[in-house]
Amino acid sequence: MLEVDGAVVVARELKRPLLELRQLALGFDGNGSEDEKIRLEMVKVADMAMRQVDDLTKIRELAQNKFKLGPVAVRALCDDVMRELSELYNGHKCEMLVKYSNRSRLVSANPELLRSVVFNLVLDATQYVEEDTRAELKVREAKGKVEINVRDFGPALPTTVWKEMQNNLIKPQEIAMRPGSSALGLYIVSKFSKYMNAEVGAVRHQDGVSFFVKLPVTRQMSMWGD
Repeated sequence: MLEVDGAVVVARELKRPLLELRQLALGFDGNGSEDEKIRLEMVKVADMAMRQVDDLTKIRELAQNKFKLGPVAVRALCDDVMRELSELYNGHKCEMLVKYSNRSRLVSANPELLRSVVFNLVLDATQYVEEDTRAELKVREAKGKVEINVRDFGPALPTTVWKEMQNNLIKPQEIAMRPGSSALGLYIVSKFSKYMNAEVGAVRHQDGVSFFVKLPVTRQMSMWGD
């Protein structure tokens, strides 16, 4: 709990300067396309940082059971995340191959927490997109559950971090072997997934990493209650 409280305090202290940075960027009246590119990048960085600050403040609320679980349409949620990322990248298509093969459309989750989980995983994967590669988002069946799998083609995941993810013990630390990767994002993913009774983990490939979340399936009650 001390670790969580410390993170919440830091998050609250960070939010005000981030908001000020965003306002300064929006008011930046530079000339030319290069200045506009810098302005948009400043806004994007501030927006992403504020999202993580908001997520950190939610972690303490998990112990108070403030986030109710219920049926969530997983495909629609993933589509929403992809649209949000497209806006974050100023309308440019996020280089992500999206594939749905799940028969069960509803999972037991909290939409707010699950959206943050998918957003953090996809955002992390986009850091390693190059001209000849694309990251992958797949939603599929997995032994009675629905698995959201995000695959990138970046550097290897260190063994220590991989083991921490398997045991749901990941800490908000720097991942030296994966520059650009957000260990804080993975920490948030781990905490939110555990709250939703979801299994979270990673698979190491020779050419990248797959992060996955496996969620319980739920079936919407019919109007007759059967």
